[in-house]
Amino acid sequence: MEKKVLKNDKIKSIEKALDLLELLSDNKKEMGITEINKEVHMGFSTIHRILNTLKYRGYIVQNQQTSKYMLGTKLFILGCKVQNTTNLIKVVIPFLQRLSQNTNETINFAILEGREAIYLYKIESKEMLKAGIEVGTKVAAHCASLGKVLLAFRPEQEFMMLYPNENEKLPTFTPKSISSVEKLKKCLKKIKKQGYAIDEEEFKIGVNCLGVPIINNEGKAIAAISISGPVSRFNLFKMEKIKSILIALSQDISKQLFK
Repeated sequence: MEKKVLKNDKIKSIEKALDLLELLSDNKKEMGITEINKEVHMGFSTIHRILNTLKYRGYIVQNQQTSKYMLGTKLFILGCKVQNTTNLIKVVIPFLQRLSQNTNETINFAILEGREAIYLYKIESKEMLKAGIEVGTKVAAHCASLGKVLLAFRPEQEFMMLYPNENEKLPTFTPKSISSVEKLKKCLKKIKKQGYAIDEEEFKIGVNCLGVPIINNEGKAIAAISISGPVSRFNLFKMEKIKSILIALSQDISKQLFK
């Protein structure tokens, strides 16, 4: 039998933090400190300290233009851990295995956290020469095919929160990396139209990637799949040849998840 939690056993500061998370979860739009205080009546200084802590830990994100807050993807990641392998990954794995068998290249599965793509699952190529990133690795979203499709199929409001300054210069990893927010926006517009993204040695010299989004019923990318391989084998001709297979597979996954 589950024991009742005594009032004296509860920690007020944690309760307040959870109240804020639940409030942001219930609201479909971002909220400012004044709006939050009207709902929870904690006082501005307390709310500010809790929000700063939650933002630092990745549980919420702040719009740099409006200074308002909304939930971050850290909660999704925790949810994944709570469910052990998660329903999402369970559904995706058979599709990834099939893709691996058909292409014999490394298959990656990732989600977006802030400006980074987090690799959650990988099936490595059986070829001697292979190209892959370890599970748990975070990669700058603007220079990876996975990251770019995740950004392209994101609501504009969320994108603006992540990249509020169009003139901002972005970190580059190779001479082919996207170097500014302005160039990234142009690239994402093209990606959204065509339904896939190519990373042609943008993150690592000698490695090419082809990525597609897994889209929910609202048209938002909740995750992404990519095929990666050495340029000597996984070139533009091969990517062009298999892109329709990858797009169809991602659509099948979406149907399975959101039917």
